[in-house]
Amino acid sequence: MRPDDISKLLPSGLVAIGKRLTEIGFERTRRAIAALVLSLFVSLYLIGALNVPGPLVRVLIALAGCYTVAFLAVVAEWFWGRWFASGLAWSGVMVAIASLVMMGWTPALAIYGGMHALIVLALGGKKMEARYDLQEAWRQRYKMDEFGVARLRKTVTRASASLPSLIIWALAPREEGLALVAAVAALGLAAVGVRGLIRLRSWSVLSLAASCALVGLFGHVTAFAFRPVGGDLGGFPALADFLMTTVPFVLLAAAVLPFAGPVLHFLRRRAA
Repeated sequence: MRPDDISKLLPSGLVAIGKRLTEIGFERTRRAIAALVLSLFVSLYLIGALNVPGPLVRVLIALAGCYTVAFLAVVAEWFWGRWFASGLAWSGVMVAIASLVMMGWTPALAIYGGMHALIVLALGGKKMEARYDLQEAWRQRYKMDEFGVARLRKTVTRASASLPSLIIWALAPREEGLALVAAVAALGLAAVGVRGLIRLRSWSVLSLAASCALVGLFGHVTAFAFRPVGGDLGGFPALADFLMTTVPFVLLAAAVLPFAGPVLHFLRRRAA
């Protein structure tokens, strides 16, 4: 499931309101709202890390670090800040929707998803796009046209949306072995790939593709058992597998596929 498709799961009235909200001004206010929510998640994860003993500490610290990067990028108005933060926000929305569908109504999950949806709404729209994506300095530096900016935005958003799931998959408590090494490698390749995308490095696509391949080989990407369990935790293993491996696999594949054609064209031209 791609971030672009999540709106199809929301009520039409909510989608219409969201579109109207994203077209209004108040860019600084909306940026402040997004930054406030991001900082709240940073605080919550850090507080959790201080109070949760064991290996879960590294998961919470890594998540806090991820949201800290998003917070700084949004506040500093780096051109990629809106993309990265929106990717994390879409990840939170997907987690909330999948969890509510499989486990039933839970207020905490609804609030979690709603706060992430608020980030998406606050950073959405043409005026926020002009404030971040269309900054003239970076576009001239990298010689990016409108099509290139749009493709890079989608790729960075999808790749960054995979990071929270990969963090949990790689750093959560598990038995040591080849699967653990693969999970950590997949997380590292995805993180490096996102950084490379921001710097417009061609190897970043290969890094994301390698991460996607590792998730596909060592993760349970077929865990798509959407079955309501009425609050019973009997469906939790399927939900965990779906969120930690299926979702990032689909997101990474969606991030890499737009570049498959140009890469093949380049290789054929070199071989000719």
